[in-house]
Amino acid sequence: YRGNYDINGSLFLQADCILGESKNLTIYGHNMNSGAMFGNLDRYASYDYWKAHPRVFFQTPEGMEEYRIAAVLKADVSMFDFQQTSFHSPQELEAYAAQAKALSLFETGVAGAGCETTLTLVTCSYEWKEARNILVAVKAEPER
Repeated sequence: YRGNYDINGSLFLQADCILGESKNLTIYGHNMNSGAMFGNLDRYASYDYWKAHPRVFFQTPEGMEEYRIAAVLKADVSMFDFQQTSFHSPQELEAYAAQAKALSLFETGVAGAGCETTLTLVTCSYEWKEARNILVAVKAEPER
């Protein structure tokens, strides 16, 4: 995106995601052995790792957004449609979060009910041909 070569590649937002409009923002990154990009995403398969790192932050031109990780999955697109970016109703977005939670490796205690936006992080996994490490996080409520 800056026109400079980087051996690690770049994190990128799914092409049909529109900041401020899409209800699910899906970000992809390489699963680098060095831990760069999304090379540490597979560590979330451990409950203890999630417990120590339960939030992700997403910086936009408007500022920093905080998301709480609701689900950690090992899945492929035939099992879970992580590529879905638009929903016809708030209930459809809640159903997306509920499906992620149903497939989650463990319960996080973070509810998807009432969420307005989700952030889905995706990288390769190697358990089967199309396997992916997936985190689904819900936008945290602003502190009052």
